[in-house]
Amino acid sequence: MSPALIVLLVVFFGLMALSVPIAYCIGLGGMAALLVGDILPMQIFAQKTLGAVDSFTVLAVPFFIISGEIMLKGGIARRLIALADALVGRRAKGGMAYVTMLASAMFGAISGSAVATTTAIGGMMYPEMVRKNYSKPFAAAIGATGGSLGILIPPSIAAIIYGTSTNTSVGDLFMVGAVVGVIACVFYCLAAKIELNSEDIQLGSEPQSGIREILKTFKDAFLGLLAPVIILGGIYGGIFTPTEAAVVAIVYSFIVCKFIYKELSMKQFKEALVTSAITTGMVELLLGVATFFSYILSIEKVSTTINNAVSSGEIGKTGFLLLSIAILVILGMLMETIPIIVLVAPILVPVAASFGISSLQFGALTVFTLSFGLFTPPFGMDVFVSTSYSQQPVMSVFKKCRWFFVFGVVLILIVAFVPGLYMWIVR
Repeated sequence: MSPALIVLLVVFFGLMALSVPIAYCIGLGGMAALLVGDILPMQIFAQKTLGAVDSFTVLAVPFFIISGEIMLKGGIARRLIALADALVGRRAKGGMAYVTMLASAMFGAISGSAVATTTAIGGMMYPEMVRKNYSKPFAAAIGATGGSLGILIPPSIAAIIYGTSTNTSVGDLFMVGAVVGVIACVFYCLAAKIELNSEDIQLGSEPQSGIREILKTFKDAFLGLLAPVIILGGIYGGIFTPTEAAVVAIVYSFIVCKFIYKELSMKQFKEALVTSAITTGMVELLLGVATFFSYILSIEKVSTTINNAVSSGEIGKTGFLLLSIAILVILGMLMETIPIIVLVAPILVPVAASFGISSLQFGALTVFTLSFGLFTPPFGMDVFVSTSYSQQPVMSVFKKCRWFFVFGVVLILIVAFVPGLYMWIVR
């Protein structure tokens, strides 16, 4: 191990131990390696950081963030919840839990963000679930778990970052992500059912929705449901690129929320732009410094070293997949999704290729495993978002996620070892 690589890792983990923001840990670690190793001029930091965000594909990220914020403030999320409630909310014990999960999946198909999905759907459903006698920790847990679907179901910001970092088709990533996201939604509904059966609570029952009410809520939510159809249909049909689709999403969401639903005021629109700008700044900074960090690792031939170590150890394809899952789960518990993808994917994808694993299959595994980390301890981002609106103790919410953990691990193994379950859509 070279002195530059040692300094890079020491500075990176040392700053993380001091609770320094992750973007500074990554950037300062890479810069320290440049100073010690004297391998490249310091100007390379600016070049790589700027080059990472100066990308037409990455431009889709802020546009999808803006469209998600507009739809959140413009009434689309509320209409999706009403539709989900009419479809599944009154048909079984725990119907509100299924509503939360289904509405999260539908909103994830609009926003592309786990945090936005948790905030929008979980935040709206929590008081309603508590009113209907669900335990407060469980109501927060279901919102956090459902929010994780936001980075699975396209348009997924995580898929865009992965595709950019590994030169993988974003459109294909969206397609496999849609299948995996639907399967995950079903699995998490089963987990919710088991958890509810173990609780000694009396849930109120309501009369089932009639066909008239279902049609009414569908009509109200139709324009919201049409958004992912236009976005994804345009991408898969070759009408526009993911970046152009993001712009279409902004225009569409603004017209619907402002002129049809008439629930988006200009003040709310300005607030959406400000919130989106702050979120975009965080994402772009992380992407830029993580790309620079990954470049230093490539200079130090870390990927080659790992490949040689894996080959010499003869762990095989199964061993490599299990090792990759362990790495992603641990990192997902400690760091944000975007820097993990930019740091780890360029290193592991070439190793995966040596075992005959396509970057598309590995991308599906990466994004889903990291979505699992969003509600796992100790730093599951979605759980902390849910505790902010529920005011529940963090450990109480994690405890109610126990069956989601079990079904999540099972699904990770399915995604890793049964790729035919979702890869068929691109074949």
